[in-house]
Amino acid sequence: MSTTSPTKKSFWSYENKLVTVFFFAVGLVFFDRLIINFLMPFIQADLGLNNAQVGQLAGAAALTWSIASIVGGRISDKVPSKRLYLVLLMVVFSAASFLQGFVVTFVHLIILRLLMGMFEGPTIPVTQSVLAMESSPHRRGFNLGFTMNTANGLFGGVLAPIVIVALANIFDWRTAFFFTILPGLIMAFVIWKMMREPQAVTPEALDYANPDHKGGVREVLGNRNVLLSIIMFSGFMVYLISLQVFGPLYLTNVRGWTASSMSLILAAFGVGTAIWGFVVPLISDRIGRKPTAILFGLLSTLAPLSFVFIENPGLLGAAVFVFAAGMGVGGLAMSVIPAESVRPAVAGLAVGLPVGIGEFVGGFLNPVITGAIADQYGLASALFISSGGALVATFFALFLRESAPKILDRKSPLAAENIPAV
Repeated sequence: MSTTSPTKKSFWSYENKLVTVFFFAVGLVFFDRLIINFLMPFIQADLGLNNAQVGQLAGAAALTWSIASIVGGRISDKVPSKRLYLVLLMVVFSAASFLQGFVVTFVHLIILRLLMGMFEGPTIPVTQSVLAMESSPHRRGFNLGFTMNTANGLFGGVLAPIVIVALANIFDWRTAFFFTILPGLIMAFVIWKMMREPQAVTPEALDYANPDHKGGVREVLGNRNVLLSIIMFSGFMVYLISLQVFGPLYLTNVRGWTASSMSLILAAFGVGTAIWGFVVPLISDRIGRKPTAILFGLLSTLAPLSFVFIENPGLLGAAVFVFAAGMGVGGLAMSVIPAESVRPAVAGLAVGLPVGIGEFVGGFLNPVITGAIADQYGLASALFISSGGALVATFFALFLRESAPKILDRKSPLAAENIPAV
C-alpha cells in the first residue's frame, strides 16, 4: 500500500510554489518598469516633456538594468543568502517606484528611473537561476518561460495599462505610482516566508548551482548561437521598447484617442504576449528554435506597422493580439537558445550577455535616439524603427544552428552532444 506514496508528489509541491511566487514577483518587476509608458500621456502634459526626454526616461532604467543584470547576477552567485538578496531588491525597487509619484521635474524622475533599473535588473537572473536549480529537468523550460514571458505579458502588458490608466483617470498619475509599493512589500514578505536557499534537485542542476566563476567568456563568445542571440535580442528590444514607449503616445497624440482606448489596445497586445509567450516556446520544442524564430519574428514586424495603418480600434486590437506572437521570439533569443547552446556551467553568462547587451542597445540607446528622431520626423517614425528592429532579429535567426533537444535527437542520437560547437 505504501510503495507508491514516496513517488507521488502533491500538486502544491515546493517547485510549484516557487514557480507561482516567482511568476508574481517577475510580473511585478515588469509591471513597475512598464507603467510609466502608459502614464506618459499624463506625465508629458504635466511636466512639459518632449519626445526626446520621453525616450531618455525609458533609456535610463534600461541603462542601469543592462549593467545590473550582469553584475547583480554575478553577485547573486556569491551572496550567502539568495533569499535575502531577492527580498532586498524587491523592497528597494518598489520604494523607488513609489517615489516617482512625488517628482516635479524631469531630472528627479530620471534619477529614480536609474535607481529602479539598478535594483530591478538582478531580479531576473536571480529568479531564473534559482528556478533552473530547483526545477525538474522536464519542467525547466516551461518554468522559466512561464515566469518570464507569461508574467511579463499578464502584468506588464494587460494589468498595467488597464489598472494604471484607470487609477490615473480616477485620481491622477501620481496616485498610480503610489499604488505600486503595496504589492512590492507583500511580494517581498511572501518570498521571505516561502523561499528556501536553492538546492540542486538533479545531478544536471549542480552545474547551475556551481557556475564557472573563472570566466568562460571566450568560450561563450565563440559560440555562434550566443553571438546571434545577442544580435537577435538587441533587435527584439529595439522593436519592443520603441513600441511600448511611443505606441501609447502615437495613439493619444496623433490618433487623438482617449487614454482609456489606448490602454485597451495595449492590453490586447499584453494578452497576446501572455498567451503566445508560452505557446511559441512549446511550438519551438516540436518544430525547432530556428523555424519558430523566423516565422514568428516576421509576425512581430507587423505589430508596430498596424498602429500606423489600421485606424479601426477593434481591428487594431485584434491585429496586435495576433502579432504579439512575435514576443515568444524574445524569450528564445534571451535565454532558451543561448542556455542550451553551451555547457550548463557557463549558461548564466550565456544568458546574461544577450540580456545585458540587448538592454543597452535596445533599451537604452534606442529610445534616446528614437525619441530625438520622433521629435524631428513625427511619432510614426518611432514605429517604423520598431518594425525594423524586429526585422533585424528575424534576419539573423536565419543563421542559427538548431538547438532544440527533440529536433537534434530526431536527427542523430549524438547530435545533442555537439550543441556547443561553433
